[in-house]
Amino acid sequence: MAKRASFAIIRAVEAALRRSSTGRGDIILAAVSGGADSVSMLHALCTLRGTRGFRLAVAHLNHCLRGAESDRDEEFVRALCERLGIDLFVERADQLRGGGGNLEERAREIRYAFLNRVADRVRAALIAVAHQADDQAETVLMHLFRGASLGGLSAMAECGPGRLFRPLLGLRRSVLLDYLHEICAPWVEDSTNTESFSLRNRIRHDLLPALERDYAPGLTFKLEAVATDMSAWNEFAERTAQDELARRLRGGALGIKDFAELPAVLVNAILRHFLRQRLGNLRGLGRAHLDAIRQLCCGSNPSGRIKLPGGVEFRREYGFVIVGRDIKSVRQPFAIPLALSGETLTSCGFHITAEVRPLHEPPSNGLRLTDPMSAIFDIDALTLPLWLRTFNAGDRIRPLGMTGTRKLQDVFVDRKLPRAARSRWPIVASIDEPIWAPGMLRSRVATVTASTRKVLLLTAHRENEPIA
Repeated sequence: MAKRASFAIIRAVEAALRRSSTGRGDIILAAVSGGADSVSMLHALCTLRGTRGFRLAVAHLNHCLRGAESDRDEEFVRALCERLGIDLFVERADQLRGGGGNLEERAREIRYAFLNRVADRVRAALIAVAHQADDQAETVLMHLFRGASLGGLSAMAECGPGRLFRPLLGLRRSVLLDYLHEICAPWVEDSTNTESFSLRNRIRHDLLPALERDYAPGLTFKLEAVATDMSAWNEFAERTAQDELARRLRGGALGIKDFAELPAVLVNAILRHFLRQRLGNLRGLGRAHLDAIRQLCCGSNPSGRIKLPGGVEFRREYGFVIVGRDIKSVRQPFAIPLALSGETLTSCGFHITAEVRPLHEPPSNGLRLTDPMSAIFDIDALTLPLWLRTFNAGDRIRPLGMTGTRKLQDVFVDRKLPRAARSRWPIVASIDEPIWAPGMLRSRVATVTASTRKVLLLTAHRENEPIA
């Protein structure tokens, strides 16, 4: 009669391989620490490689954190791979000794960087890691205790991110141990797995057994089901958020118009993607930070800023938000003569085309006089030369259709031009008087009248759409 644990694990791993679409001749790189989980995964893969037609390689990272015990694990994996006839790649992570920050997080980053390097070297289609159902349940609980979002509660997927492959997720640790006993396969124990200072160890050895015994029999698989449901919802939310983010991005700024009308879960997902895109990762950002950012985006205050960990600032300016380290309004002043024919280029992402025409002759550049990025002047009424320059504090303009003057600063505020963009916005000036702020306001200087014979047609073009 077939052994029950052996049958269960072989069937589960074979089903996972089918779902992964692994083909004949593909290489699977197995991450093997020497512990029971990874050793059982390796033996199952070895059993299936003949019928499934894939090839195997093994990677082992010696973290060098447990002295002789770490070296013992490495020697065990070397002997195991030699016995099974599998190519082995080993690396020592001496850099983990000392150093600051979260040791577990640094170890994880180094481990996955190593696995990806080896996978690239051997051209592996998948990187098999031995996470199983108990790991999944522990992870869900840990994330729940830390106030995780929808993405955190979804925990681990069978495939991904990238080439990661977890064929044991549907199996309990007890089944893996039974399998190793049935096939008489040894493994090594990590002594730190029994130390009580680790939250995961306390959940594994104390909390989960007590909950399953006294409150919720089968809780491990129930938590796995929750993780699966959350993964599906999270995938939907993430895909929707990515589409919405792409639609709202303007250079490095995120448009937040009507944010308050969106579901909070979608807003949170958009903001996480935006922050990750701009900062590279979300390290150090918790739920309190995300809640504060969402309130700033959805609130009625048109401007505000939030200081985030690591010298990062999140800032709202009217309908847009930006994020980064030490954000400043970078001013690159310029003042250049405006060509009356052809293009005048600037360093601020704008260029101006000019054309002089008889009043009743249509423009060759297709100018639409209703376009706020276009303007028409009686050229004989202008004081030349004209200058294209940056905004100066104290600039005033004589608005068309009004008496008196207005501060350009007030015009920018009324038009909700973010502060960071004001110093880069181009101004057309006659001598030193602003006569046109493209897209904002035209002066009443040199208006076209019945006596006008020739006109100057100006059109502003934005190379990259600015924050506006």
